[in-house]
Amino acid sequence: MHIELIAEPTEDPDSPEPEPGNHTHLDHNGTYFVVEFKAGSASISLLDERWIDSFNLINMSELQSIIEKTIGSGPHLVSVPDGLITVAIIASDDAHMCQLNGDFRDKTDPTNVLSFPDGTFEEIEGEFHLGDIFLGYETIKSEAKTQDIPLRNHLLHLIVHGILHLLGYDHQEEHQAQIMEQKEVLLLSLFNIPDPYSL
Repeated sequence: MHIELIAEPTEDPDSPEPEPGNHTHLDHNGTYFVVEFKAGSASISLLDERWIDSFNLINMSELQSIIEKTIGSGPHLVSVPDGLITVAIIASDDAHMCQLNGDFRDKTDPTNVLSFPDGTFEEIEGEFHLGDIFLGYETIKSEAKTQDIPLRNHLLHLIVHGILHLLGYDHQEEHQAQIMEQKEVLLLSLFNIPDPYSL
């Protein structure tokens, strides 16, 4: 997949306001693209330009397919409404992840992925927003290096992991973790990604 930079629109008083269903916020250095799939679309915001090379490791159709298969791998713990589903993936940095972790989880350290389910499934113009997934650049790159796994594999794993959180899966309890991990392993195997929990 080749990513081209799309600059944030300049301030124009005649420009329409963002649609209320758009849960992605770009800064002036951000990049943005949309992956459409049969059941909906995923908006990808690269708030840190270091992510460009990482996402270029992933074929666009592969990203489309893994998102679609994850959402379509139900039944899930959350009942997904009929209609077009949207999800936002925000690729950021550790400083941002620290802030989010502190604000929402009372933790001071950065983390690799955070998921924020919409929770309402309010229909907006025929679409239902599943939620937002945030990715931390430094942590994810460091984990891939430490575990000696391809960055592509780790990134796709965390996208699957994040989407499953939006669909109600968790890993706080052992039995919950087993269900979630089994689903992750099955989905990743479809893309020739080895079991990340056996490494």
